[in-house]
Order: sequence, then C-alpha cells, then structure tokens
Amino acid sequence: MKKKLLIVIDSLVIGGAEKSLVSLLNILDLTKFEIELILFKKGGDLEKYIPSGITLLPVPEYFRYTSGEKMHISKKIKYSLYKLKTSIQLRLNQYKKNVLHSEQVVFKNIKEAIPQIQKRYDAAIAYSQGMPTYFVAHKVNAKKKLAWINTDYVNTLYDKQLDYQSYKEFNKIITVSQNTKESVGKIRPEYYSKVDIMLDIINPEMIYEMADDFNVKEFDKSIINILTVGRLASVKSYDTAIEVASLLKKDKYKFKWYVIGEGTERDKMEYLIQKYDLVDNFVLLGKKINPYPFMKNCDLYVQTSIKEGFGLTVCEAKILKKPIVCTDFPTAGEIINNHIDGLIVKHGVMNVYMGIKKYLDDKYFQKKIIDELRFGKPYSSINQLEKFYELLN
Repeated sequence: MKKKLLIVIDSLVIGGAEKSLVSLLNILDLTKFEIELILFKKGGDLEKYIPSGITLLPVPEYFRYTSGEKMHISKKIKYSLYKLKTSIQLRLNQYKKNVLHSEQVVFKNIKEAIPQIQKRYDAAIAYSQGMPTYFVAHKVNAKKKLAWINTDYVNTLYDKQLDYQSYKEFNKIITVSQNTKESVGKIRPEYYSKVDIMLDIINPEMIYEMADDFNVKEFDKSIINILTVGRLASVKSYDTAIEVASLLKKDKYKFKWYVIGEGTERDKMEYLIQKYDLVDNFVLLGKKINPYPFMKNCDLYVQTSIKEGFGLTVCEAKILKKPIVCTDFPTAGEIINNHIDGLIVKHGVMNVYMGIKKYLDDKYFQKKIIDELRFGKPYSSINQLEKFYELLN
C-alpha cells in the first residue's frame, strides 16, 4: 500500500528551497507514495515542473481570501476581521523591544481562521521554516512530521522560544548543511536528538539539460561576463558587488556583471548603479525561470552573500564547471575546496575585488581551477534520496 505523504511550502516562486523541492518531487518513486502538495500562494514559476501523479491541493481558504479570491460575504467579513487584527499586530510589532518574525505574528493572529485537516497522513513535511512549519505542526494530522530548515535559522528574527511550541510537534528537524545542524542543535537540548542533515537535492543531469535550453544573447564574448544569481535581498550584499564593479571599472577591466533575480533591494541597487556610473557594466536581468544557460556561458560566477542556508546557486555554478568567487558564508566550505576548485574570500569590498582580480590576472590559477572542475567528479546530491526514504521510515 502506498504511503500517504503531505508536503507544505509557501509557494513555488523561484528560490533555493523551491528548486530543491521540485527536484525532489521529480525523482521520488510514485509507486511507493501518494503525494499531496499544499501551497499558500499559487502562480509561482516553478509550478509547471510539478510532475504528473502529484496532487496539488487547493490553497487554504484564508490565503485565497488574502490573494483576492471572491467568496461569500459572511466569509469575507470573517476573514477581513482576522486580516485587520493581523495588520494592527504587525504594525505594533515594529515597536516592540523583542521584534518577532512577521510570520510568527501572522500565524498567531490567523491560527483560528485555519481549519484542521481531517485526513490522516503517514508523514507530513514542512519544507521551509515559518508558515509551513506552523501549519504542519498545528493543523495537520500525521503519524510522522518532518520540518525542513533551509536558511541560517539561528540568525533570523524568529523568536526561537516561541517556535519551540511548533518544533516540539515534529519527529525530525532536517537541516540542509552541517553548519546549520550544529547551530540549530545548540538552541535547545531537546533538539539534539531530532536534528538531522539532508542536503538540498541537486540533479546534475537536469541542470545540464536546462543549461542547453536556449542561447544567451545578452553576453558579449569580447569582454568578461560575470554572473550572480539570487533574490535581490540585503543578505546577498549586492551593495558589495556594485562597489567591486566600480573598482573593476576604474582598473579598466572590460566586463559586464549580470544579476538574475528580483526582490526588495532593486530600487536601492538601481540607485547605486547610477551613483557609481555602472549602467553599462552592472545589469539587472530580473527573474529567470531557467538561469542555467547564463551560468553555463558566463566567465566567472560570484556570490557576495553575508549568509546562506546552504548556497544552492554556488553548487549549480560548480556543476556547470564555472570559476567561482564566493564570500565565506558559513556553508561555503561545504561546497568549495578553497584554491582547488574555487575561491572563498572574506566578506568585504576589497576581499571580493582581489578574489576576482586573481582569476582575471593569474591565468595559471584560472586554468588550474577550471581543470579541477572539468576533470573532478561533478557535485550531486541525488544520493540524498535514500536519506529521504530513511527519514520517512
């Protein structure tokens, strides 16, 4: 008999956890599982990659209301009161001494508006922290519950004591790196026996195939094409990238630095691009469902992040055998062998700048890195599928 499995995630917009989940769904043995998927918001670009045979359940009604779906006036009034209450609490939260993560505030105020799921599952998975975790902990009936942590959770705004009320409902807490496991395990003694590691699923064959999907017209092969992929968020430290680009321009390097992603930092980045006179050198490409042709054809991949849950895009660039400069976010050393198949630098404008210069000026070093990437075993986490099956059992 097939095991009944429920997976919950906020949405399938383009992001690391979302890409990892889609990769996992596409390699699961559907002869063993009856899989249902809940999203709190539909319309994400990765939804088209959900394989047939997996049931996408309706968005819970309250979230359909907040997305603007028309419904009966009685429900509209009911949900509008919850929404008003939540809005007030979110504003008040900004003035508290100990500010809570917005998702904690939201769930606390809408918890009663979300009905319990009556169906009983063999296993239920919250595939990211925040709302999916709270939902699976308090609204899902399952024999086993697993919670994924795929961010630098310890350094987030989540109130860890408040979150304990949810995490204590889970049989296992799954982190996507050794560093995250160690840090989460220190939060509470009760977590030590629960925390386990399962790397983000990355399928090299899928990336190779998608990398040949189209020709990149944006790149000029007569100059250096630098690429960064990631949402436009402060944690990615794009201000560092833009200042580094300014130094490269002053040193007369012929280059263009492209960024794939969208987010709240766009206006700030556009201002800085203008400020440093980089309109022709630093290009925001917006979001791309498939960034891999750009990765395959770039000359250098650079990641300036302050922190990463794991560093999925760095892994993907490594799979496509690209020279990489990345900052020393906590999990960088789990991906790159420094000075062997990539370059890890300390955070800061001059450090990133000198790392890029090393590739551009030292052709022997560049060739050594490329040869190691070309002839070394490609990164793959397909073997994590067996780990997933073990966790369910």
